Amino acid sequence: MTDHIPLVLKHEHWPQADKSAWKALFTSGDIFDDIGPCRDWSDGTRRKRRQGYGQWLSFLMRTDTDALALAPADRIDRSRVRNYIEECEARLQPKSVAGLIDDVFALALALSRERDWSWLATACKRLQTKANRRSLPPPHPVSANQVFEWSLDRIAQLDDDPKLPPLKRAIWFRQALMIGFLVARPVRRRALLAMTVDRHLVLTGDRYFLKFGAEDMKDGKDRDFPLPAALTAPMRDYVERHRLVLLGTRGSDALWINQYGVAITADGLARELPKVTERHLGVALRPHAFRHVAATSIAEFDPEHVNIIRDILGHATLNMAEKHYNRATGISSCNALQSVMEGIRKDGFKRDN
Repeated sequence: MTDHIPLVLKHEHWPQADKSAWKALFTSGDIFDDIGPCRDWSDGTRRKRRQGYGQWLSFLMRTDTDALALAPADRIDRSRVRNYIEECEARLQPKSVAGLIDDVFALALALSRERDWSWLATACKRLQTKANRRSLPPPHPVSANQVFEWSLDRIAQLDDDPKLPPLKRAIWFRQALMIGFLVARPVRRRALLAMTVDRHLVLTGDRYFLKFGAEDMKDGKDRDFPLPAALTAPMRDYVERHRLVLLGTRGSDALWINQYGVAITADGLARELPKVTERHLGVALRPHAFRHVAATSIAEFDPEHVNIIRDILGHATLNMAEKHYNRATGISSCNALQSVMEGIRKDGFKRDN
C-alpha cells in the first residue's frame, strides 16, 4: 500500500478481519459443515459486492481509521453510513450511490443476520427511489423499428455487393446482424457474449430458438424464446458462411466472432457498437442502450402493450427497478415486441429503398 488510498480498496489490501469474513461468506460443504450464507452468489454478484465493499473500506481508511479496529459488522452504524452517503453523493450519480449502499446492506445482512438492519434497508429504499426518479436517460433519437430496418437493409446490401472481400463482408454482416438481434431481443451484454452455436442457438424446423441457462441470466433463471422470423435467414447465413470466414483456421464455439477470429469481448463490443451505430444510424448506441430503445419504442408506439417491457427487459417498472424475468410470458412477450415493430412498418415506417 502507498500513502495514497484509492477509492476502491483492492481485496489484497483489505484488513485481515475483512478478508477472513469475506472468505467465510462463501464456504461450501455438506450438511454437517458450516455453509457460507453467500455461497450461491454468482461470480458477477461477487465481483460487484467485493468492489462495493472495497469502496466502503476505502472510505473508512480515509475518514475513520479507528473504525477499522472494530469487527466488520460493528463498523456499519447509522453515523458512518450517513457520512458515507454524503461523500458518495458529492461525486456520484444517485443510481451509483444507491448501488453502493445496497452493497453495504447486503454485506451487513450476510455478516450478522441476527441484528436489526431495518434502518439500513430503509435508507437503501429511499436512495433507490431517488435514483429511480432520475434513472431513465433521455430517449435516443432512433426507434427500435428504425434500427431493425437498418439491420435488414444493411444485410441485404452486403449480400448484393459482389465486390466486397469475404472477410470485410463477414465483419460487416456480423455487425449488422448483431445490431438487429440486440434491438429485437435486447438481452444483457453478459448473455449476448456468452452465446455459443451449439448451446444457445437451436434450429427447430425452419426457426431458430434462443436458449439461455441460469448461469447466463442476471436473475439466475433459465430462459428461451424464438429468434425473429426476419432474422432466421440472416442468422443461418452467418452461422454457415460468414462466421466460418471470421474464424479462419481457428476453432471456437462462440456465436459472435470478431475480425481476429476469436470471440468478441466486452471491451471489444463496447468499442465497436457505438462506432458502427453512430456511422450508420447517427447515434452512438452502447450495448445497454438497445434495451432503452426497445422499451421507449413500445411505450411510444404501442402503449397498450407497455406491460411487455417488464417481460422483455426483466424489470418491474419503467423506472428500471430490477426484478425477475417472468419466464412464463417470455415467448409471448418477444412475439409481442416483434408484432409492435411489424405494425410500425405497416403503418408507414417503410424501408428507404
